[in-house]
Amino acid sequence: MVFKPITLKEDITPKEVSDCQKCGLYKHGSRMIWGEGNPNGDIYVILDNPGAREDREGNPFVCGTRQTLQQAIEEANIPLEQIYVTYILKRRPTRAYDKPCTRSICMEHLKYQLKHHTPNLIICLGNVALQAFCGKKNYCKGMETMLA
Repeated sequence: MVFKPITLKEDITPKEVSDCQKCGLYKHGSRMIWGEGNPNGDIYVILDNPGAREDREGNPFVCGTRQTLQQAIEEANIPLEQIYVTYILKRRPTRAYDKPCTRSICMEHLKYQLKHHTPNLIICLGNVALQAFCGKKNYCKGMETMLA
């Protein structure tokens, strides 16, 4: 059987933060995406930022990162209903921005999420997500030599 990814249900952004303009990403024209999947799930997967959810014609679209993630979840026999995908940045950047400052500001939204939901497992995918979440700039420094 061939694996076929699905578009996970988007979690509604809480009204009290939906108009946030602190980090400046609202100027990129992208909308705020709070997360996708089951917000009450046991496993939170944290990525740097949301990807495109629709193609240029507005049709639902699952980007390569989400496809790979869903396939790994399926191969591990983890029910997709246990998964919630969220982000350090809640808007998709479309051009250059002040990354450290923006991530610092946007971490407040993730802290808000984790205050209202307590997953059993948090997985940060990628150096950027891990460093922002842990607050350590060089947390993964040297990992490339360990993995070589």
